[in-house]
Amino acid sequence: MGIDPRKRQKKLEKQKAKKKAEQKEIARRESQGMPVRLAAASGAPILHCCYLKALWEVGIGNVLISRQLSSGNVAFVVFLVDAYCLGVKDLFLNILPRAVYDKKIYDHLLGRGPVQHVKPEYIRKLVEDAVEYARALDLPPHADYRVGKLIFGDISAAACPEHFEFGKNGKPFFFAGPHDHAARCREIIHTLNRVCGPDGFHFAVPLDELPDADEIEA
Repeated sequence: MGIDPRKRQKKLEKQKAKKKAEQKEIARRESQGMPVRLAAASGAPILHCCYLKALWEVGIGNVLISRQLSSGNVAFVVFLVDAYCLGVKDLFLNILPRAVYDKKIYDHLLGRGPVQHVKPEYIRKLVEDAVEYARALDLPPHADYRVGKLIFGDISAAACPEHFEFGKNGKPFFFAGPHDHAARCREIIHTLNRVCGPDGFHFAVPLDELPDADEIEA
């Protein structure tokens, strides 16, 4: 007598749910331990330090710093730097086997456009200066920045002679990305209005995310 298809489907769904829960728990444990792991990796040799040239062309772009670990793994952080307004808008960090890192992180970055390879101190100064620019506007960096910055270790930003210009045409310029929902856009515009005044910044958001005049002035 064959197995009831409904029971078989139910069993498969239960197994799938169990596997998903296990994977979620593993990811949770790994993320909790990431600050310690990243801090430990901060003394390893630098592997890549580069950024998408689009950063200075359109005001936003990925910035990568990675370290080669003795285990064969690679510790890395990809910062999404918004040079016009938000500083470190987002970031992605992990420790992966070298082959996985090459394919999914480094090669993927190269596939997004021309990159500029620079010294580690350039990357640290760029990221930290962008964060300070945004903080002066009362706009904090992404919540994971406190962990991501651990990868810098003892790299000295002071060793970089570059001077970075943030904002656009001398003013902060907030432009909404595809993941900036309406409430977030209104919050940023309200903050910029409070800090810079109504004529002290520019913004570009979809019409349905545009705050009313009284919301901006509130």
